[in-house]
Amino acid sequence: MTDQNGKHYVCVSCGNPVRELYKKYSNTVKCNQITDKYIEVEEFIILIDALLLVSSAFRHMIYNGKFKLYWKISLVVLLLESFALCRQQRADGSNTALYERGFYMSALQNIGEYLLMTVLLLFITALLGFGQLSKVGFAPLALTILKVVAISNFSKFFLLPILVWGSNTTDFGRNLHYMLVTGHHLCSLVMAYNVVGIISNHLRWLSILLVICAFIMKEYVRYFQAFQMVL
Repeated sequence: MTDQNGKHYVCVSCGNPVRELYKKYSNTVKCNQITDKYIEVEEFIILIDALLLVSSAFRHMIYNGKFKLYWKISLVVLLLESFALCRQQRADGSNTALYERGFYMSALQNIGEYLLMTVLLLFITALLGFGQLSKVGFAPLALTILKVVAISNFSKFFLLPILVWGSNTTDFGRNLHYMLVTGHHLCSLVMAYNVVGIISNHLRWLSILLVICAFIMKEYVRYFQAFQMVL
């Protein structure tokens, strides 16, 4: 449902569409819960809940909240991930010019991965939910999927400890940390895509499997590019 300004709202507890967020706090369709408990919550708390993989926080960020702040956070995450990737590939930062060039190349690589993931998710949505796609429209759906990718990338905040520890950790510890961050990123991506609700329930598990396959493909492209840069 949409309001007078054409804004689309959903209940963060069950995902059903609602007309308003403020006047009728019990205005939900099935779950009889408060429509959006995050409507008067600070964005920082919402971000923490998203990092804790709370599905209602994902719904609020995608549908009900103002996403302008999260686009800015996504830019910070992009710079953080680019620096981490550059540092991983070039442990020796003595050559400042080469290190700076590597940072910008890493940023372009990450932007390409974000766009690739968006395209893959759009393809999965078109494959499994073409009927809903025709109702929603391509442009609104593409924006929603882009928000899903941006929110899932907030997992990259967990790269901060490895940047702080730097050379004070072993290769095993560093690789284990990257593996845990990657696992959290995958869980965040699956949950954020799941709350969009475009895919019907009987195809939900198939869509999750395809999202995991798309993520694996994206990671394969990442490691292939890293291998090419080493060569």
